[in-house]
Amino acid sequence: MDVERNKTTVRRVFEEGFSQGRLEVVDECLAADAVDHHERTDHDASFRAHLKGVITMLRAGMPDLTMTVEDLIGEGDRVAARVVLTGTHTGAPIAGIEAQGHPVRVEQFHVVQCDGDGRGRAHWAAAGIDQLVGQLRGAPAPV
Repeated sequence: MDVERNKTTVRRVFEEGFSQGRLEVVDECLAADAVDHHERTDHDASFRAHLKGVITMLRAGMPDLTMTVEDLIGEGDRVAARVVLTGTHTGAPIAGIEAQGHPVRVEQFHVVQCDGDGRGRAHWAAAGIDQLVGQLRGAPAPV
């Protein structure tokens, strides 16, 4: 396993996919049969389709969305990432919540298992969905 290649793959999803809105990065960085072990509601969609939908929804609601990779640790075929999501909810509704201009800052933790070609094939996360929803509704974002 090429740990550095795997780390680059994971970084690209956050920095290019989420922060820049480059949806093609999802197809480049995730195996076609990748599995998401993170809780989600659209179990019929592939992980690639799901992730593109999440990126699209978040960027529509927070045009200034940034996902900053704070820590990236790789060993064997796994990469662990601590990522901070920041943005201001000024656009489309997110999770049924209308934009009220609230800033958000949510710390997330992700583990990605990569295949032999350096693409993500399995994903686990603590994505801070409750914190995100609370901040969209006006709870203060942590500093």
